[in-house]
Amino acid sequence: MGSARAKAAWLTGFCRFCCTTICCTVIGCWTTAHAYAVDHDNVKVFLDCESGCDRTYLKREITYVDYVRDRQDADVHLLILRQSSASGRRYQLSFLGSGRFETLQQVLSFNSPNTDTDDERRRGLTRTIALGLVPYVAQTSLGQNLNVRYDGADEPSQETELRDPWNHWVYSSRIGTNLSDQDRQDSTELSGSFYANRTTEAWRIGYGLDHNFRERNFLFDDGTSLKDVSRSSNATLFAIKSIGNHWGVGAGISSRRSVFRNLERGYRVAAAIEHNVYPYSESAQRELTMGYFVGHMFLNYDEETVFGLLTEYQSNHGVFVDYDLEQPWGDVSVELTASQFLKDADIFRVNLRGNLDYRIARGFSVSLWARTTLIRDQIYLPRGGTSDEDVLLGRRALDTGFETRFGVTLRYTFGSIYSNVVNSRLRGTGFTSIF
Repeated sequence: MGSARAKAAWLTGFCRFCCTTICCTVIGCWTTAHAYAVDHDNVKVFLDCESGCDRTYLKREITYVDYVRDRQDADVHLLILRQSSASGRRYQLSFLGSGRFETLQQVLSFNSPNTDTDDERRRGLTRTIALGLVPYVAQTSLGQNLNVRYDGADEPSQETELRDPWNHWVYSSRIGTNLSDQDRQDSTELSGSFYANRTTEAWRIGYGLDHNFRERNFLFDDGTSLKDVSRSSNATLFAIKSIGNHWGVGAGISSRRSVFRNLERGYRVAAAIEHNVYPYSESAQRELTMGYFVGHMFLNYDEETVFGLLTEYQSNHGVFVDYDLEQPWGDVSVELTASQFLKDADIFRVNLRGNLDYRIARGFSVSLWARTTLIRDQIYLPRGGTSDEDVLLGRRALDTGFETRFGVTLRYTFGSIYSNVVNSRLRGTGFTSIF
């Protein structure tokens, strides 16, 4: 062990003397990391959590493991998947051992209600992670420093657990405003919402409404002014019934008002059925769902449409297929949705969306996303067309038959495999920004 450390120290000093990035990266730093990995008995953990994890807090609280930047360097790949429910968030923690811990795999879960603060949520998640790491740390020399303590009362009986004064109902409300004032432009935004949901294994029921108002005023060089006012509101009520481990059926009604869609008021009643190839209990890791929906609408417009109508009744139906997969190497999702009007088969919409996040090799990953839509159902467009002001301000939907978006990101990182050190000084200040 001494010779390995001496060799690592000599090569590190040699790199500093040479002052060459290639030498330090290819020879010295690699050998230093290799020697440290051989000598160190700490469990190396790769934290794979896209959202909802406070990495800084976690590293400060759990200091007896080493955090690495790449899963291929890890003894334990910790994959954390988050699902939203009516009452809060559910985290599924998969501890995937490799190398000396290859046969040690486990899955834990942590539930956080909506009433939890961010601090309560991160404390609970960190506590669950610490419990999951015990079987791995216990097999190292650091295991002798572990202690187990139970701080809770006796486990409540089933009758106590089932006593819920809210009967599984969860309510949330929001109200907010955003004011902005400049020399030649000002804006006022008001928004509010109220939602209620009840989620059990057998049923998912909910209702809610939201409203948004925005007013913008512009002053031009010639002294003229322009006022832009937009409003939108939505209300919905739905009920979804679980049928076994693979099926679900639902029905609902909704209303909508939108200046952007030329919709003074619209109402819709609809029903749908869905089949999941995999059991819904595995939805955090994989889903392959397909289904059918049908609905009827009453539409009342602000302005006469391109078809010369102010009100109309329409019915449409459609199908959808959705595939989602979360794995240690990354995640992939593909969704295809197609809808068609029953009165006129030439009025339809087809939407294809895909996302891929894949780790190709150590430190190298690629993210791709794309969405393409074939649009043939803009029956709400106003007859008079769209003015230049509407186009510039984005306050009206534009006449289009096709829309596509695409993005790709390549990431490559190299250097030390460890990421234990936490230093938050001047983080987020943006003091190097020009403006």
